[in-house]
Amino acid sequence: MKTKSNLPYTAVEMQEQTDKRKPEADSASEQIAVFNETFESFNETLRQVNQSYASLQKRYQKLSDELKSTNDKLLQALDQNIQTRNFLENILESLTSGVLTVDLNGRINSVNKAGCEILKLDAEEAIIDSDYDSLFSGSLTRPSSLTSLLDAEAGYKHLEKSVQLDDGVSVPISVSSACIKDHDGEIIGALEVFDDLTELKRMQEEMVRVKSLAALGEVAAVVAHEVRNPLNGIEGFASMLREELGDDFARIDYVDKILMGIGKLNHSVTSLLDYARDLRLDPQPVLLNDFLKETVDYFRMDLSARGIETQLELKSQSKEIACTLDRECLAGALINLFNNASEAMEHRGKITVGAHDRDGMVEIEVADGGKAVPDEYKEQIFLPFFTLREGGTGLGLALVRKVVDAHQGSIEVQDNIPRGAIFRITLPQQKS
Repeated sequence: MKTKSNLPYTAVEMQEQTDKRKPEADSASEQIAVFNETFESFNETLRQVNQSYASLQKRYQKLSDELKSTNDKLLQALDQNIQTRNFLENILESLTSGVLTVDLNGRINSVNKAGCEILKLDAEEAIIDSDYDSLFSGSLTRPSSLTSLLDAEAGYKHLEKSVQLDDGVSVPISVSSACIKDHDGEIIGALEVFDDLTELKRMQEEMVRVKSLAALGEVAAVVAHEVRNPLNGIEGFASMLREELGDDFARIDYVDKILMGIGKLNHSVTSLLDYARDLRLDPQPVLLNDFLKETVDYFRMDLSARGIETQLELKSQSKEIACTLDRECLAGALINLFNNASEAMEHRGKITVGAHDRDGMVEIEVADGGKAVPDEYKEQIFLPFFTLREGGTGLGLALVRKVVDAHQGSIEVQDNIPRGAIFRITLPQQKS
């Protein structure tokens, strides 16, 4: 009978167990080897990824630097363009000449500050996108229209034409035009440069008037010598004849008419000499209210002495107005206006005199209730020898204007509602 050994396994059994475990160990080794190989492959891939990332990062940094440099250059160029544009805009806005541009359709797309002032516009936007020919219709013909350039017609230089403004005033302007071209030489619009000729025209008229005065002075000298001296002799002999014949002589009225005619001629010659002579002012500080009161009181006494019923009313002023003027010359000019106003009302009715100051200027108004001055004569009445009154010399208002001009002022006439005329004298408070 066999007895069981105390050893767990016999040698044979142990060999059998070892043989059973050997395939399992080989399989684990293979798995470890595969894992190691995979791990090495992963590490290699990771290393390559890191290298690629580093290279990509360097490329990105380079591109970023290039982009930043390009952006800086663009910003600098943009800033220079803005500065250049602002500089050009400042030049345009600083010009005293108007500059107006149109597109290929003849529509206005810009006008500078001076242009707005000449055209009496509140802002540039007032005519932006307006049709050029429609805006200036009635004042331009096709050859002198800015849009004619767009039809390949020749431009113009220093052409004189007029622009009719919204308020009905016609402004004379001098214009020059040119095409606007791009870098390829293609026409993309047209521009016009224009200047207001109003002041130049006024100066030209003033020069003509001054030349006329100079010629008139020469004529007056001849008149004084050839007419006035013999006229004084005739007046003297006629006066002596009047005294010898006496009031009882049947034809004494003939002598009186001779003396009256001589008096009119003498007055005309005196007016001519006064107008032609060189006017030299002696300006002094005066209080305008007191000056006007003295002048009105003097003319009232003259009216009373001549038995004329015309009334004079001096409007009271709320404040004292101080100014500088030649008392004698300006008083004579005002009395001339008073006489004209009285004659316009046939020596009846009321003349109103008033004054006020505004923006460093003094305005004196003489208003009557007679006949209004027709619009077509409102400028001509101040010219020498022009008169609307039968028997007038046409020198009274011309002399008034001469005195006002010597004071560096202006005079104008307008209708007095409901009837009559208002003569307005504008003078600087301090004569420069």
